[in-house]
Formats: sequence, structure tokens, C-alpha cells
Amino acid sequence: MSARDRASVFLALLSLSCSVEMRRGCLFLLVVITVLQLVSTGKPFVMRNIHGIVGGGVNMRCELERPRNIYGLYFQKTPADGNEDNDIFINGFHPKNIIVPPEYINRTNVNKTDFSMELFNLSLADEGVYSCIVLSDTDNYIDTKFNLTVTANFSVPNITVQGCNSVPSAHNCVIECSSSGGYPLSNVTWDVVGDKTSSLLMDKGDPPVFKQDADSRLWTVSHNVTLDCSQPLNITCSVGGVMSPIVSVCPPPPKDFTIPFACVILLLVPIAVIVIVVIRCRRTQPSAERSTDAELANLKSGWMNTEKHTLSENLN
Repeated sequence: MSARDRASVFLALLSLSCSVEMRRGCLFLLVVITVLQLVSTGKPFVMRNIHGIVGGGVNMRCELERPRNIYGLYFQKTPADGNEDNDIFINGFHPKNIIVPPEYINRTNVNKTDFSMELFNLSLADEGVYSCIVLSDTDNYIDTKFNLTVTANFSVPNITVQGCNSVPSAHNCVIECSSSGGYPLSNVTWDVVGDKTSSLLMDKGDPPVFKQDADSRLWTVSHNVTLDCSQPLNITCSVGGVMSPIVSVCPPPPKDFTIPFACVILLLVPIAVIVIVVIRCRRTQPSAERSTDAELANLKSGWMNTEKHTLSENLN
């Protein structure tokens, strides 16, 4: 079936589905599509690779060396099956009104000055090949095609830790790295900060788990490994080039202060005994001095009484 025949069939089918008010616009759009298909058949083109991020935007600018005698511009997308005969109209401009599909009305903006189109709020469904077709009085323009790839950045990976206690024992520390919202699919990469022997400290653990959302087609990735907690480690993981914060695992065991404490006690006990003895000696020394003085006083008193008694006898 030729392009003209396909256009006739499309015209008949779409005319049935259009309301009376929209029929004129539908007819005009079909005529434009038919003309563009006939004009673009067999023409050379220039391919441009462009990249966008989910939620962001891209700009598609037609490559025109001498943009003269241009009265219209047409952007279309090739279906996923690659059949250019079923190209999807996106947006453009023309002296007459153009009907923009509802899914692109608020997501596209055509610049008539530099012959470009911006596509906003990208999703993975926007990936594909787009064409910029020039409507001109002459046929000297080369069509421009854009190969759009769309990716999504993974979230900052999160590391969860289980069983990484301070008791050194083989394979008692399980850590998991998880990240979501990314595209294309990416694996988990582990790293031990400042340690070149990280591969010797980890078991492979379970295989990575990959889950893809059916609607957004974005991936969630998780992976766990087992560590030998024989020494403290600083761990990071990365998914799709996004790295997690550093997490410290396997803390050193607490120090045993029993022996040093016992030594201190043994050292302090004799010192305490000596101090107590000295204090007691100092407390008892004044009473001994007082008793000695009393004895001297008694002796002196007894001596004086004896002298008085002897003197009295001599006088008699």
C-alpha cells in the first residue's frame, strides 16, 4: 500500500472518529501528515543523539544552514516498532492551526525563530527517534532526526547494619545497600574506605535483588554481604554512580580494665594502711607527753616533801 493509499485510509477512519467541530482540523492534520510523508520519503537526514533525565527536559533544534522560504515545521516521533509509516505527530507550526495531541499540549513548546522544540517532564516512554521536517517552498533541506535516550538517577544508597557487634567472630556482620528510582538497571558496588583488601573482607552474600516498577519502569536495587568483624571498617556502596555516606561497622571490643584496676587497688591498700598508722600515731603522741609531765611533777613534788621532812627533823 502506498503512502497516498494509507493516508486515504487514515483520513476515512479519523473522519469517523472526529466530531463535526473538529473535522476541519482533523482533515487539515491528515493532509499535512500525508504531504510530509510523501516529501520525506527517500530524503537524506542528519541524526543527533540527545540525552534527558526523567522529570527534566530536552531541546530539539532543526539543523538548517539557510532557513529561507520556510512556512512550517513539523516534529514527529517514530513508534517503538520502528515503522515510520506510523509516525506520531508531536507539535509544530503552520499558517493554519495544528492540532497537538493532548499528551503533548502542556509538555512541548515550539520556537518559530530558531526552529526548535522543547519537550518537558520527560519519562522513559519518551525515549525514541524524533524527526524535524521542514515545510518550505523548496526541497533543498535535509531532515534532522534526534535519537533521545532518557535515564533516571538512583537515590542516595542507604546502608543498613545487622549483627555487627564488638565481639570478634567470623561472618557475624550483615550489611545491606539499597537504592531506588533509577534507570537503566545498575548493580551495587561495595567499597571499604582506606582498605585495598576489601574483597578479602567480604563474602558475596545473596544475589542482588532487582525490582522494576510496572508503570514508571524505574528500578529498585538491593544487595547484602557478610563481613568478617575482625577489625573496624568504614563501608560505602554506590549504585549507578551515586555513592552512599560512609558507615562505620565492627567497632573494637571494649577494653578490659579488671587487671589494671586490681593493680591499682593492691598499690593503694599498703599506702592507705601506712597513712592510717601515721595518723593514729600522731593522735596518741600528745597524751603520752602529758602522762610524762605528770610523772615528773609527782616526782618533783615527792622530792620536795622529802626535803622538807628531813629539814624539819634536823631542826628538831
